Amino acid sequence: MTQLLAAGTRFDGLVCFNDALGAMSALQQAGLRVPEDVAVVGIDDIEDARFSTPALTTISPGRQELTRLAVNRVLARIEAGDDPSTSVHAEVGYSLHVRASTISTPARHFPSTEQAQLYD
Repeated sequence: MTQLLAAGTRFDGLVCFNDALGAMSALQQAGLRVPEDVAVVGIDDIEDARFSTPALTTISPGRQELTRLAVNRVLARIEAGDDPSTSVHAEVGYSLHVRASTISTPARHFPSTEQAQLYD
């Protein structure tokens, strides 16, 4: 986050797979307001998300279903002697918990020459 800010990159929203709370802190230290200047969404629904300032909007990855599938897969491999390198595709549900870090604000407009970009 600090590198993105130092580079002068303009953006009005973030989706963070890791450490959205750290990104929000860096934004605030840079003088930006969440969500007024930058909206922030996290993925993982860590418990601290509800208690951050502002509270973090987050995507919760269906932990119970994911855990059940993982345990059942491990047990099936043990019983059948499956090759552990065999991959299995599984889909689990998710839920979006909208909180203060993405409260609707007036539209933020950038010049039309700028395009939406994804950053690693």
